[in-house]
Amino acid sequence: MKFSHTLRFNAVPDWIDYYVAYDNLKKLIFQIEKERVEAAAAYHRSEASSSSSTASQQGSNHDIESAHPSPPETLQGSEDTFLGALDLQLDKVVDFYSTKEKELYDQLEQLPHILATTTTHGGMYLQENQASEFERSPLEKIDSTPHLDKPHRKMSFESRFSSRSEGTGGINIEAMLDTRSLMITLYVSLSELESYVDLNKSAFDKILKKHDKVLDGNLREPYNKKMVQESVPFTPQSMEKLRVHIERLERMYADTFCGGQVEIAVRQMKTHLRDQITYDRNTVWRDMIGQERKTLAAHIVEPTPVKTVRIPFTQFTVPSELFREIVCFAISVAALIILLNVDTFNNREENYCFALLIFAAIMWATEAVPLYATSLLIPFLIVPMQIIRNDDGSTMAAKDAAKEVFASMFSGTIMMLLGGFALAGALSKYGIAKAFASHVLSRAGTRPRWVLLAIMFVAGFLSMWISNVATPVLCFSLIDPILRTLPDNSRVAPCLLLGIALASCIGGMTSPISSPQNIVTLQYMNPNPGWGIWFGAALPISIISVFVCWGILLLVYRPDKCTPHLNKIKPTRGKISYSQIYIMFITLATIALWCAETAMEDAIGSTGVIAAIPLFMFFGTGILKKDDLHQFLWSVVVLAQGGMALGFAVTSSGLLQDIAIRIKDGIEHLDAITILCIFAFLILVFSTFVSHTVAALIIIPIVQQVGENLPVPRPNLLVMGAGLACSAGMALPVSGYPNMSAVMLENAAGKPYLSSKDFLIVGIPTSVFATILIFTLGYGILSGVGY
Repeated sequence: MKFSHTLRFNAVPDWIDYYVAYDNLKKLIFQIEKERVEAAAAYHRSEASSSSSTASQQGSNHDIESAHPSPPETLQGSEDTFLGALDLQLDKVVDFYSTKEKELYDQLEQLPHILATTTTHGGMYLQENQASEFERSPLEKIDSTPHLDKPHRKMSFESRFSSRSEGTGGINIEAMLDTRSLMITLYVSLSELESYVDLNKSAFDKILKKHDKVLDGNLREPYNKKMVQESVPFTPQSMEKLRVHIERLERMYADTFCGGQVEIAVRQMKTHLRDQITYDRNTVWRDMIGQERKTLAAHIVEPTPVKTVRIPFTQFTVPSELFREIVCFAISVAALIILLNVDTFNNREENYCFALLIFAAIMWATEAVPLYATSLLIPFLIVPMQIIRNDDGSTMAAKDAAKEVFASMFSGTIMMLLGGFALAGALSKYGIAKAFASHVLSRAGTRPRWVLLAIMFVAGFLSMWISNVATPVLCFSLIDPILRTLPDNSRVAPCLLLGIALASCIGGMTSPISSPQNIVTLQYMNPNPGWGIWFGAALPISIISVFVCWGILLLVYRPDKCTPHLNKIKPTRGKISYSQIYIMFITLATIALWCAETAMEDAIGSTGVIAAIPLFMFFGTGILKKDDLHQFLWSVVVLAQGGMALGFAVTSSGLLQDIAIRIKDGIEHLDAITILCIFAFLILVFSTFVSHTVAALIIIPIVQQVGENLPVPRPNLLVMGAGLACSAGMALPVSGYPNMSAVMLENAAGKPYLSSKDFLIVGIPTSVFATILIFTLGYGILSGVGY
């Protein structure tokens, strides 16, 4: 939980205006940061214009951004502004504490006199009986039914006062109850004052830490030492005095109501304290949080109404999205029923399997239900439809077919996917990926073009190890210091975000674990290419594609002209821990074994066996916990498993071979490079409009069979080329996980940074160029390794 949320959640609602205005101070820090960046940019521009004539004469081409620092007077002015605001907050806290301390201590000093007047005639009775009353079980407390065999049944606290009032010298029962209530209220207030001191002390420390981190300052230690710790609420004497008064009140309560047993008194009073906190959080704060949400959402004029559609021939309406899903599902079922009754391939198993293939393709393409839900339906349909055949061509029995289908859904490829998730989880959880990225970006300078290139290569590199699903989210958080200091409507923001998204898509082809479609591709390659061959083909294509994408972004957005200098990204600080060293060792060892898998195939068997290493070494040693296992992308795993089950059915039924032979008859006279070109562009179009993984699940098996049936079989060449082409589709917001993540980002005013137009303008040429590289440069490399 962010500290601002912790502060608001734990503050006393009636005192809320007297806490440190943490959010306001944080906004001031970000405002100062933005002003510094703007001042530095203006300073650089003026210096550049004044020295341009000299530079041209001397033929100097030095980088101005490194030669001229920001004006020192700007830095000093912003420091004074922040210190002034901080001093005001400290004065506010000190004044409130002093007032509240005097008020509560005065009440505490009056308690002995109040107790003396209310317990003169009955104190001993209270001491002897009150403690036992609070120790009774809940069943005893509510048992008020009279029984003849229980003449001495205990009565409640108030009832015993009433029954003894006349015989105890006339105790003022109401006054005694009021005194008890007063003591509990005073205890709650003193405890809240103690919490008030702790929260504000943490608030000053946190905001000073934020200041030093964002503005490269050095205020935290001196201000805490000279100002905060010397102020009345935060001195050791004040804190000790407050603790002494609380303990004094506990003893007074114990002597009066609990027979001198302080432990019982503390337990009773803390029960009331917890009740008060629960009440504050569940009632008062519910309203305040609602008001805050309204304030934060002030830029929204009104909530967007849910679009509805009237069901034809009825008076009922349903949400338009639900109506779309129903229609798509109906179309899928209709296609399934029609194709089941059409003899397309002159073979029942092939006909039924083709109907199932089209049904799954429509369901996946339209997302009539979630993608993984369709995958879960596929095994259920395969067995009852009797699609699976034995080696002799006869229909396999349902029991045997079920075993084969479920066996196909878990393989070394799925194990490798889980191993990749374990590596990604450890690298992200322990900050290794973020530390690497921030250190690289901190050296990129402030020129937009170099920052853009750096963040794109960081996104592409991280996609190799923590997948291109998680990488964009990490990179978006890294450039937040730049986004919050940009001028309004700056073209740099969409340029950077689009660069991260497209580089992550390109990074999806860089390693076998960088994206789900690569896992599917490996399933249909025999022998397994290993990491070495994959790197050899994918890295050159990826690196060149990133450079081309970078050039297109510079041409379209011209970020240097819009904002010549950006805020500098600061590297994460902190010492390297033993856990991080351990994680890096296991990661590098796993990757090395994956690269050398083909040489050790006789001993290891497959890459899936190697994938068990990080799973055991991370979960077995506590580096990753059960919660980390829950955070694995299990929907992606299920999607891949459904695709593998469908691929097994298509192969076993003979449909895949039949389709491949028919396609082969039309293209067997073409060169292999031409065939690869056709399939690459086919997959490019398909993966642009639907998920990259879905494109791989549907088309890769066909490509593999076509390659097998060519006059000169080249299945691995076509399969790997087609697999790489799946990651090249990036022209729409729905083209892959990175694009989906980028299009949802909004600025402070609630306006999206990116639109479909941005993806089309940059994504189409980048996609086409990457695809051309795949069937030219990729073809050459793969042919060179014998594919």
